[in-house]
Amino acid sequence: MAGLGALYADSRLRGRYLVLRDHTHSHFNVGPDIPTRQTLRDMVRKQYPVRSIVTVRHPLDSFLSLRKNGWKHFSPFTLEEYAVRYHAFLDCYSDVELFRYEDFVAEPKDRTAQMCEVLQIPYNPDFLDVFSAIKLSGDSGRSGNTISARPRQANGQDLLDEAMTSKSFASLLERLNYQLITQ
Repeated sequence: MAGLGALYADSRLRGRYLVLRDHTHSHFNVGPDIPTRQTLRDMVRKQYPVRSIVTVRHPLDSFLSLRKNGWKHFSPFTLEEYAVRYHAFLDCYSDVELFRYEDFVAEPKDRTAQMCEVLQIPYNPDFLDVFSAIKLSGDSGRSGNTISARPRQANGQDLLDEAMTSKSFASLLERLNYQLITQ
């Protein structure tokens, strides 16, 4: 918190905004149980003003990404367990506006303007011309100079069968307004 205090003070002195990316993967998807500890947002907002948004991606795509990257840090590593953990994450951020990845890549300018409005930070209409030059800590591997949808990773029939029978996954899709895509 002391380091954050220094960053916050310096940002305010320079007339800038401090934006923290709370990568909640390690909070909700690591370990045998979902921890009951505070989120980063909960800790920070005890001392500083905080405005938050949540970005989500189709849960099947995010699960496939975990599997592809070898980030199997919970057990059992199933779509059902992932959906239970995803619900816990959403419950912790139930008061925060959600933005879907698929909507963002379809309309990056409109969605970025909306995010900036919620966060109450200035919107730069030229951000598409400069975003690739900005390096962020905690980048999970996305690279490139264009914002575009990624193709769905291949998955087997066993995963599709699990997706069709998992009650937690079905309710997660409904909660996030996604459809089960079987291709």
